[in-house]
Amino acid sequence: MKWTITLKAMTAAAILTTVLSPALASSPASAAAKPAAAINNVTASGEVLIRQGSTYVTLTDLKPLGNYILRYDNSKKQVTIQGDNRKVILTAGNTSMEVDGVKKALPSAPLLHNGKTMIPLRAVAQAFDANVYWNDALKTAYINKADPGIIADLKSTDLATARNAAAKLPYSSELKKPELEMLPVEMQGVNYYFPKGKSNSFFLVDNDIASYFDIHGGVKYLKWQGKLDYGTKASANQNLFFLPALKAEIGNQPNTQNWTIAKFVFRYPSGVTSYRLLDRGQEWGEGYVELDNRAPGYKGEIVTIPEE
Repeated sequence: MKWTITLKAMTAAAILTTVLSPALASSPASAAAKPAAAINNVTASGEVLIRQGSTYVTLTDLKPLGNYILRYDNSKKQVTIQGDNRKVILTAGNTSMEVDGVKKALPSAPLLHNGKTMIPLRAVAQAFDANVYWNDALKTAYINKADPGIIADLKSTDLATARNAAAKLPYSSELKKPELEMLPVEMQGVNYYFPKGKSNSFFLVDNDIASYFDIHGGVKYLKWQGKLDYGTKASANQNLFFLPALKAEIGNQPNTQNWTIAKFVFRYPSGVTSYRLLDRGQEWGEGYVELDNRAPGYKGEIVTIPEE
């Protein structure tokens, strides 16, 4: 069955490119030698320190955490972070911080380093209810707090809305090695592969890299990556039957042998998403949608498959 939905052609493709690869936009893959921190997918540009088991970043590197007001009082060596109806005050050398006027013990105090006040990342993140994940193999701290609107969409009963939210979530890498290096292959877009009827896990293909994510607690966790070989035919018994052949991989593949896949192919030059359902033996439900990111209710490039 062919199903075609036509919306007004997209005229602002550049805007869509901002959500092309939210999973891989700013990877701290070079963190093998030095400690690193990634806050809502933005790798800290300043120095990252580990002292007494705590990870420290500069105040500037906290900006991606949310729409917070950040202030620094040089005379008091004091940092104030305000937002989400909460006010947090930290002082260099002080092993407690104030959260809405209430003192909370810190495992380690803010410190001065090369003329800058360094902030204990986990303590601040937890004060603002952010998710904290430490990847010891990569020596990287991941601090994530998704926008409330994305979290609301993630809980939607509309499958396309929930899937678009899943794709936009910040991520933490559970890989034990740096992420694979991407080689551009002129895709001009991305492919998504979700288990039929679900939104809590998916594969993303961007150029020659396939990534698999599981979603928990408002964060998507990178579990596996594979480097694709478009010039080689995949074996008939390849577990990831919906992907090209693999020439390298890290992490653990999920067992997809018996999955039915909802596939979405988004190409931003045309502003079109094509879709289909497939399993190891057949494909069906094929169609496409011409996107208009200015239309009321627009959520993203993942669309509804009527047959699903």
